[in-house]
Amino acid sequence: MAGCGPDDGGDSAFNPATNVDLVFSTFDLTDVEGRPSNLEHTRFRDFYRGIEPADPGNADARALAEALRSHIDVFIGGVRSANGIDYNRVRNPLDLMNQVIASAEVTNFQEGRSYISDRIDAGEAATYNTRPAGAMIRFTDQQATLARAALADRVWLYQTLAWTYNPLGPDNEPGFEKVYRTIQYVAQPAADDETAEPPELVSLLAGSQFDATSFSAFGYNRPEFATVDYLSRSYGSMELRQEFSGLKTDTLYLSNTKGLTVAGQNPDCVLVTLDYPQAELVVFMSEGEPATLASGADNPAHCSHQVPGEEWLRYATVAVAERQ
Repeated sequence: MAGCGPDDGGDSAFNPATNVDLVFSTFDLTDVEGRPSNLEHTRFRDFYRGIEPADPGNADARALAEALRSHIDVFIGGVRSANGIDYNRVRNPLDLMNQVIASAEVTNFQEGRSYISDRIDAGEAATYNTRPAGAMIRFTDQQATLARAALADRVWLYQTLAWTYNPLGPDNEPGFEKVYRTIQYVAQPAADDETAEPPELVSLLAGSQFDATSFSAFGYNRPEFATVDYLSRSYGSMELRQEFSGLKTDTLYLSNTKGLTVAGQNPDCVLVTLDYPQAELVVFMSEGEPATLASGADNPAHCSHQVPGEEWLRYATVAVAERQ
């Protein structure tokens, strides 16, 4: 996955990953009064709020923000809050896994993070990776099981959970000090006799880069950079790339998009950049344009190749204090 480093490095052959089988009352994540927030570190929390136009009278901006939130909800199982600019519930494999890891309540995940933390202290490369270890991660939702929901909605299998610590850079330069994490999920196929409607999400692949010098075996580790790719059954693909240091921007890329209507248009390609320090959003859109021309060159009309001045819309957004 570009920008998030390898998922299988490390000089040591030791790999502490083992099977993890957990049962939840529900996969839904909500905030409960008097308890630490479950939604604070969900992947779309900043972007979802940050696309709100600063000028409530900007009709095009409001229509775009509404359309984007509705589209995002399909992938993350989001339920809108009363104010319409945030969500109060999500249900998806990435946010649930992040919450489980941060809770520090799963023994093997803690063994993995502690192992990586110990190797950082020793300056020695290390890996925790379920895939080469043949380890299975299975989450089961009791409520969904009792309701006879589709298999893909009641049992989530994670193909990969990996942490990799690299003290050296790509050219073996010292002082690199990065930890990479990979999470991969693929929905289970429906059984032959299954009649329940399966969820929209087919798969996701998420990567995060952390500063090893501040990496902790407990709680939530804030990434320097994160990316996630989602694939749906009916709505195309969605990618979110986030930079938490440096530029402090989020980029949302929707491809092969279906079901998105903005100001009477039905784009199949949408590229949105949200600059948090500048509180500005820029969106490029196209419909029916291939990414490359017959010659093999980039198609300048495709949303991912358009340049400033060709954007469909640019507007000032509300501030998100956590990303300023």
